[in-house]
Amino acid sequence: MSKKTGKLTKVEKFYIDNNPNSNIADLAKDLNRTEKCISNYVENDAGHTASTRENEDESSVSDLMGRKEDRGVTIMTQAASELADETRPQRIEETSRYKNSIHIIKEKDE
Repeated sequence: MSKKTGKLTKVEKFYIDNNPNSNIADLAKDLNRTEKCISNYVENDAGHTASTRENEDESSVSDLMGRKEDRGVTIMTQAASELADETRPQRIEETSRYKNSIHIIKEKDE
């Protein structure tokens, strides 16, 4: 039977990512893919996983919120509030790029 060609599916990528200790020949045999296809994915994905692992140390504001999902309640903790205050200048800069796209029909004269 011939080997499959084309893009790897999400399931195949998941299998490769969760078996880092397996060699390329074994992965190719398990997935019925060519070794070249597997090695290309492993080489291209190596930088991606390293950058994601670096970002795991940084927590976002939404991760620091206190949640009680069964009641539909979310509370901002002190840590989340402090992180939101620290990241505010970055968030304002990101939204300012759309500032010229927003048209205000009537401005208030005070």
